[in-house]
Amino acid sequence: MAAPRAQTMTSKLLARAAGTGRADPGAIVLPAVDLVTCPDGTTFIDTFEANGWHVWDPAKVIFCFDHTFQPDWMPAAAVREHPKIRKFAAAEGIPPGQVYDFGRNGLSHQIPVEDGWALPGSVVIGLDTQSSTMGAVNCFAMPSMWGTDAILLTGDVWLQVPEAIDVRLEGELPPGVTGKDVGYQLLRDLAGVVNGRVVEFSGPGIASLSVDVRMAIANSAVQTGALTMIFPPDDRLLSYVRPRARKPFEPVSPDADAPYVLTHTVDLSAVRPLVAGPHDITRVRELDDVLGLGLDAVNIGSCSSGRHSDLALAAEILRGRSVADGVRLVVTPISAAVAREAAADGTLATLLAAGATVTQPGCGGCYHGNLSPLKLGDGERCLSTSVETLRGRMGSSAAEILLGNAAVAAASAIAGVIADPAAYLPEGARS
Repeated sequence: MAAPRAQTMTSKLLARAAGTGRADPGAIVLPAVDLVTCPDGTTFIDTFEANGWHVWDPAKVIFCFDHTFQPDWMPAAAVREHPKIRKFAAAEGIPPGQVYDFGRNGLSHQIPVEDGWALPGSVVIGLDTQSSTMGAVNCFAMPSMWGTDAILLTGDVWLQVPEAIDVRLEGELPPGVTGKDVGYQLLRDLAGVVNGRVVEFSGPGIASLSVDVRMAIANSAVQTGALTMIFPPDDRLLSYVRPRARKPFEPVSPDADAPYVLTHTVDLSAVRPLVAGPHDITRVRELDDVLGLGLDAVNIGSCSSGRHSDLALAAEILRGRSVADGVRLVVTPISAAVAREAAADGTLATLLAAGATVTQPGCGGCYHGNLSPLKLGDGERCLSTSVETLRGRMGSSAAEILLGNAAVAAASAIAGVIADPAAYLPEGARS
């Protein structure tokens, strides 16, 4: 009898959740969902209340207040949305601790990781395009922009098992280079290849990456064209997850001869800061190609770069320096927990001393509807660490948004033009 065909992490995760034993690419499966994580821009609540529907399992739904605080494009939402969520959660029996309200709030794909909801071996559905971020912790984390009502009603999701691509990571990232740059490197390298497949990571370079960096890489899935991205469960990841985990979990690793569409190797030591945009995120360029471009604003935050390691990197560059005259620097921590950590270790004090405006946790200036002082005017140019370069995303449709990492953002805020962070990093870091 022939040996069973080897499986990828994707196939193993979906087979386990569907109870099918196997889930080969192309098969139709109905995996059970372990968690649905909701931002505060929900619309399904109205549909549920109108039809008398109820969520399938109140213990598996969380809400994270991240977007809707004071949107200038829909003022009534700020008054209505949060009370509506609180009321709905209470009526559905969703415990108050699963509503990440003010003082505990943060992005809906950050909170599940940092507070132990998204676990290795699980299936997580997020109601936000960047929900793949949670794949950093060895779960199948898929954004669901459609079909949300059915998932919340039944607790499972209809899927055709996707093929997978193996991205092998080797080496270590240089100083001033982050997971965001790895994401842009993959966007360039795999353009036209990913096409709805899952990117699975392997290789010795993973051990050098913190969970923060892995999350930044996994955050890039939708931009690269991937359904999601999944990291394997190594010792560094498990030591992060175990003290946070809210229940037992069972990690998943690929079989040694798992069938990948292709294997692509990235030498992390060769990755350099990259800049995307404006207007088109697939327009990725070397930092050298845009050095010296004038700036009106710099934004540090969002789900790709608002974690503590990003804020600390920016603070390291800004320490003892000042933001250039005529440049607005706004910093938004990704969550209340990150804000508290950055306050406790002096990171926020350093950023404020340099002239940054630090806002409440959340999406911040990433899109113009959120509560942020950073609204771009006609003809202005902003370097942001966020996720989109679309016209009008941060204010005027006649403004330009370029995207880069937190080190480039901090250096550029000092210089007043797009700048290389290498000259601003402390001597020890540069070496």
